[in-house]
Amino acid sequence: MKTFLAKALAADKSDKIKIMGRAAFSDDGIDFFWSASGFELNANGLELWAQIQSDYDKFEVWISVWLNGVQTARLMLNKGQNDVCLYRNLSSTNVKNIRVYKETQAMGDDAKHRFLLKSISTDGDLLPVPPQPLRMEFIGDSITSGEGTVGAKGETDWTSVFFGATKTWAFKLAQKLGADFNVISQSGWGVVCGYDGNLDHALPKYYGEVCSVANRFGGEREWDFSNFEPDWVIVNLGTNDQNPCQSRPDISEIFEAGVVSFLQKIRANNPKAKIVWCYGMIGHVLAERLEKAVNEYKANSGDERVQFILLPNIDMEKTGALSHPTEIQQQEAADYLRSQIVGL
Repeated sequence: MKTFLAKALAADKSDKIKIMGRAAFSDDGIDFFWSASGFELNANGLELWAQIQSDYDKFEVWISVWLNGVQTARLMLNKGQNDVCLYRNLSSTNVKNIRVYKETQAMGDDAKHRFLLKSISTDGDLLPVPPQPLRMEFIGDSITSGEGTVGAKGETDWTSVFFGATKTWAFKLAQKLGADFNVISQSGWGVVCGYDGNLDHALPKYYGEVCSVANRFGGEREWDFSNFEPDWVIVNLGTNDQNPCQSRPDISEIFEAGVVSFLQKIRANNPKAKIVWCYGMIGHVLAERLEKAVNEYKANSGDERVQFILLPNIDMEKTGALSHPTEIQQQEAADYLRSQIVGL
């Protein structure tokens, strides 16, 4: 078996590994933070293994393994070293495509929560992983993190097992289009505040760092936007701002300015991208105000590469765990977006 250290692959900017999502690199390896972040490999040989270091206090890391575009495993990482078999006993001459995704979101409330790739081992060779012609970035909340896509309808405990990052509208849209993509999402967070009115739980504040939501293992570092230049940035935020905007005048009065400010920040860091702001699925309370803010940004900036899309509300009688969209409802949202986005 040959072993390839993750830090060496990262240092060489090797085409033998594709990093999915924002990541931090160190002598220890590659740290992944956000939903659906992970790595992609092409390999031959009879078997392929990944050595992954993990830890947690409250919220364990769940990952999924995909072989040639199909999920073959979903598992919880144990504390310490995990030797994860990515495949075995397959034809040694055939090239296999392997993708490993983090199913759970970044967990800022658990200082130990970690997914660190240390090395890859195989009896074959790692082969180049070419980039896809389309690149997308998705920004959202619990809907985009996949909260509730795993688990029974009656589940109400907020915990890692009920997250399914590969069952979301964002993942399914990227998969349908064959796109490389990044996800930046946090449950309960919004444009200017969280569902509880916490002004620190505004995702735009953290957009400029690798993952300062986690603020550890390199997540606090400034993000180099040249590392991933998307063709499309699709935002799905506003659901968690709904109640605070209705109950607190101080939050309501800054909401539209917050939307405009975030669009300015997205454009400044992604000058070539087309931007879509979608909203809905669980309420349309802020639909008019969101669309107004998007139009205000366009009018003031002259930037016409921005579109607002109102998503149909889901049937709340048919939700999954934690009263969140099921995988089927997520698929319906992805299909609707695909039909509405101009130029995609």
